[in-house]
Amino acid sequence: MRLRPIIWAPIAVFVSGLACIAAAVAEGEADVSLFLIFPVFSGSSWLFILGTLLIVLSFFVGFAMIAFGGTEADRFQPANGEARSPTATPKKMAYGGVVLVGPIPIAFASSKKMALFVLIVGIVMAIVFLGALLFL
Repeated sequence: MRLRPIIWAPIAVFVSGLACIAAAVAEGEADVSLFLIFPVFSGSSWLFILGTLLIVLSFFVGFAMIAFGGTEADRFQPANGEARSPTATPKKMAYGGVVLVGPIPIAFASSKKMALFVLIVGIVMAIVFLGALLFL
C-alpha cells in the first residue's frame, strides 16, 4: 500500500512535535517522570510548548483530513493519471492499529497478516519505551 504525500502531513507534524519535546528534555528545559506506568512530560520552555502544540495540531490535521475526505481523494484514479472506470473493483484495503497500555501492546486489524505486522510494531515500540525509561 502506497500512501500519498498528503497523508504523511499529520504524521510529520506529530513526529516534529515529539522531536521538539525530546530536544527540550535533552537540553534540560523539560522533565520526564513516570506515574504508575505512564510517562509524564512537563516543561515551560518555548521548545516544549511548540512540541506540545505540534502534537495537538497533528490530531486536528488528521481529523480534518478524515472529515473532508483527504485520505480518499484519488480513490478511483491510478497514480499514472489514466482514468479508471468506476465499475472496476477497488483493491481491498487492510487496516490495523496498536494501542500501548503502558508497555503492553494490544493489536487489532482487518486481517491476520496486518495484525501480525502491527503487533510487531507494537512490540518494537514497547521495547523502545522501556529502553528509554532505563536511560532516563
